[in-house]
Amino acid sequence: MSQSSGLVGVSASTEAVSLRVSSLYRKFGATIYSRCRRLLRDEALAEDATQDVFVRVLKHLDRAPDDAAVLGWIYRISTNYCLNLLRDRAGQAQSMAPDTLPDVEAGNPERLLLDRQTVMQLIERAPPKLQPTAVLFFVDGRDHDQVAAALGISRRTVINRLNDFVARSKKFVAVPKARPAPLGSTTSPGARA
Repeated sequence: MSQSSGLVGVSASTEAVSLRVSSLYRKFGATIYSRCRRLLRDEALAEDATQDVFVRVLKHLDRAPDDAAVLGWIYRISTNYCLNLLRDRAGQAQSMAPDTLPDVEAGNPERLLLDRQTVMQLIERAPPKLQPTAVLFFVDGRDHDQVAAALGISRRTVINRLNDFVARSKKFVAVPKARPAPLGSTTSPGARA
């Protein structure tokens, strides 16, 4: 008799978990799909990724925060999952030559970080530790404090990681050589002659 009552308890627990994940999917599935589509830039991959994210939610539901913070938790899972997919895809594909990135004015490679597609190419090449910070800041447009809160790190760490990301990204940006300005010229050093 105690054996069957134990099975009933397991069954009720499993049903509660399924109901919780189903509820989370109904509530946040579209948001997570949108997130995956934005990062992966492919609808079919985003659909698969969304399903995989909620499988991970199911596996780790015991670690889920309360209702107020659960979206941020699932959002982090989706971001990390998509970044891993991008990294795996980049590792399997032939490495991209630096000259496949667009040229920018000499002395102004930071301008590239304003273009989301280019940023995603640079994020794919960045170390895993820098990727979530770069995505939240450059792709999602969050400020330093919001990135720090989302990742559970200090604002100073966010700034350091973003500086590291920008410095590493400069290595992959094709910067055309500017002709030197003639002596006595009034053009700025970064302007093309």
